[in-house]
Amino acid sequence: MSETAQFVIEQYTAGFLSGWYYENSSLPTAKCFQIEVNGLVVGVGETSIFRQDLKNAGYGDGVQAFRIFIDDKLVEYGKLALRLRNQSGSYAAGNTFEFTREEPNITLALRNRDPLNLHFDVLGDKEKLSSRIQINAGNKVLHLQSTQSSVKTGKINIPAPIELMDGVERLITIGLEGSSRALWQGHITFYPVVSSREKLTSAHPAHRQIGINAQSSYRYESLQLQLAQSSSLEAIKNIQLAHKVVNEGWENRCEFPQLALPKADSPLVSVVIPAYNQFAITYHCIASLILAYNHVSFEVILADDCSNDRTNEAEQYIEHLQICRNDSNLMFLKNCNKASQMCKGEYIVLLNNDTEVTSHWLDELVSTMTLHSQCGLTGSKLLNQNGSLQEAGGIVWSSGKPWNVGHGDNPNKPEYNYVRHVDYVSGASLCIRRDVWTQVSGFNEDYAPAYFEDTDIAFRVREAGYSTLYTPSSEVFHFEGLTHGRDINVGVKQNQVINQTKFARRWVDAVQHNGHESIENLQQEKDRNIQKRVLVLDFTVPSPNEEAGAYAAVQEIKLMQSLGCKVTFADYRFLHMGELTTDLQKMGVEVLHAPFYTSVEQMLTQRLPEMDAVYITRYYVAQKFVDRIKSINPALPILFNNADLHFLRELRAAQTEQQKTKARDQELEICQKVDAVLCYNAVEHAVISSHITEKLNYHITPWVLNEKTKGPEFSLRHGISFLGGFGHKPNIDSVIYLAEKVMPLLLSERPDIKLNVYGSKMPPELKKLDCENINIVGFAANLDDVFHQHKVFVAPLLSGAGIKGKVLEAMAYNLPCVLTDIAAEATGLSDQISCSIANTPETTVEKIIELYDNEKLWNQYAAAERKIVTTHYSASNARERFADIFASVGVFVDVKNMHSSN
Repeated sequence: MSETAQFVIEQYTAGFLSGWYYENSSLPTAKCFQIEVNGLVVGVGETSIFRQDLKNAGYGDGVQAFRIFIDDKLVEYGKLALRLRNQSGSYAAGNTFEFTREEPNITLALRNRDPLNLHFDVLGDKEKLSSRIQINAGNKVLHLQSTQSSVKTGKINIPAPIELMDGVERLITIGLEGSSRALWQGHITFYPVVSSREKLTSAHPAHRQIGINAQSSYRYESLQLQLAQSSSLEAIKNIQLAHKVVNEGWENRCEFPQLALPKADSPLVSVVIPAYNQFAITYHCIASLILAYNHVSFEVILADDCSNDRTNEAEQYIEHLQICRNDSNLMFLKNCNKASQMCKGEYIVLLNNDTEVTSHWLDELVSTMTLHSQCGLTGSKLLNQNGSLQEAGGIVWSSGKPWNVGHGDNPNKPEYNYVRHVDYVSGASLCIRRDVWTQVSGFNEDYAPAYFEDTDIAFRVREAGYSTLYTPSSEVFHFEGLTHGRDINVGVKQNQVINQTKFARRWVDAVQHNGHESIENLQQEKDRNIQKRVLVLDFTVPSPNEEAGAYAAVQEIKLMQSLGCKVTFADYRFLHMGELTTDLQKMGVEVLHAPFYTSVEQMLTQRLPEMDAVYITRYYVAQKFVDRIKSINPALPILFNNADLHFLRELRAAQTEQQKTKARDQELEICQKVDAVLCYNAVEHAVISSHITEKLNYHITPWVLNEKTKGPEFSLRHGISFLGGFGHKPNIDSVIYLAEKVMPLLLSERPDIKLNVYGSKMPPELKKLDCENINIVGFAANLDDVFHQHKVFVAPLLSGAGIKGKVLEAMAYNLPCVLTDIAAEATGLSDQISCSIANTPETTVEKIIELYDNEKLWNQYAAAERKIVTTHYSASNARERFADIFASVGVFVDVKNMHSSN
């Protein structure tokens, strides 16, 4: 051992030994060693932790520290000395660490656990719990907790650290700070979603079973999906073989059984896999492509860069594989450019050969392009082999230096799971429109042979007028370093440093305002192309296909995004609602949910400082948040959307005087505490103004109606329809009114006219109303079924407040309506001009028959609805009004440069 070798133990606590070891040699930076006690090895480790103080003191590059677990159960009690043996077998002379191993007088026994906590019984002398409990996973301290209450109770409850809530099993060690002994060890898995399975199921669960994030679960899911869709024995055998190959891995593979890719004569996507030798890795990657379930059609082009192993005969092992084979070694960048000339698809996907894809990875890359029309480039969430996060998009700092966002973190954190604008995405899994690829001339060959070509093309795509979006729902495992290694001093990796300089010079103007490298600033700096940040609070994640209010909530979020706002959404229960949550995330909304956020106080304390405004819907939600928001930041503007005036609805529903007064007082109190009050109609504004003498900042909330496809002509339609979410009592009352008062009269006059009742959350008492001229349908997944098939829409609402989303949808579909005054309120419809108003059963029957038989009147109403929708309910009109609303509370956006949320 060199005379300059040093071995220093700084701490031995909770079973872990910490210190540093330096040896001045030509060996690699990481020094492997063993810790011995009386000739027994009780721990192994390496110097893998960077410390600035060691670097400043001249100890190499500073990566000289370690923290390893010591299994002291192997040795006797009493005074002992630790010794270090280096990788050459020599001891660090004169460097020992003495300690006393006492007989245990206290330990922990795991009593039970729940999704968020571990519950232990304290066994032994509880008075010894005089220090803090320390929780360790691997070589990291994740949690420190006081033991004061445990001394009396003999029990201790330990909350699961957020870092562990990722579905990955780990060895957890628990000990007392300052004591060498570990009190408990065990393998534990905490999951990233704690909503009950029933809650997830009722909220339309997504294609992945949320809460499981181990590599094997992705493979099993793919196998399930593929087998459910396979129609032939040959296809099933191929999928089973692909599953077997992927499970076996690429290491030491000698046999390569015949596999078959799906045949695609006119593929939507062309997947290009550049490869040079290492056929076992490439074979594994292609097997995962076969196994992973996707709806989109695709071809696979293997770009063989003059390999001399089985890669040069890959088509013999994999049927339907397209080959682009080079006569000489072009290296990565030029190899990709050449192979792209073979692509037939509308989209080109570049995929590293050292990857394993998952089900729907390709669907999601493409659907992000479809959902966001200005998008030209998308990239996957990259996962390490152990399931931790490798990259959630990339950021380039003002220095020109790129960072992988979230590297090593929990991939399930809300911060990494929404579509967002990024500086670049990794070329390990990158999707680009073929026309955009052609427009920017592919990878810039100035960066040949490799490195920074993926960063550069994202900047050129943006320069051409397209966006680059990170797509977290496309998940790909990347076994980093298998292709080119990790040492930047040898091979192709040498170009990494050279090309960084080229890139920084080329794009100096584009990155000058991108901030300075900082872990603290990363979470905010990672969000690109935003002007403001808005926290949106509601009672639940919106379900726009079920309720008009939820539809409105989504449209309002889109309007904020169109003004350049990053939207962060939370409901006060912090529930992950399956597909409803992921739908928001795909829109680009950050959704805060348990177990990462579990209380109003925690969420506001952590996230409120970054916000420019808070937008709250419903007064009972505002009650939970407003006072605390004002106490944290009195100057932060709060916009309150009352959704509908609850006490007005209760007044109309003939509630008790006590109920009406309580609702009125609570709602008006909120109106006086906030900075802007939004209502959907002028009637509600007038009611609020009549109760509050001081001048409030009132606004009419704009409503957006999307353009619909043209429906069948008058003569091809039949029946009448009603639509409503039956979690809303006025809709139940309307159907009962129709069934008991209207439809019996209509049956006697026109038995051929049948009522069709659609809606979510249908209660049992309504299902019983199904009869000769009433068809109780239930939930309608596609609103075309509600509005395109029938001649007349009826909405005899007797109570309620706010604007009626069901009526607006009928207008968007240009379906003429028969309404009560309450239903028509604030819609812009007028009796005998654009709709028929009927407030009694007899008049309702009369107006239904008139409209059902009179094609001229039907066309008149349809044309009038079309004009109202175009004039008052367009997205552009709503965007301008929303900009004015935010400006009224001092939140200004650059309206001239407003961009569509798409």
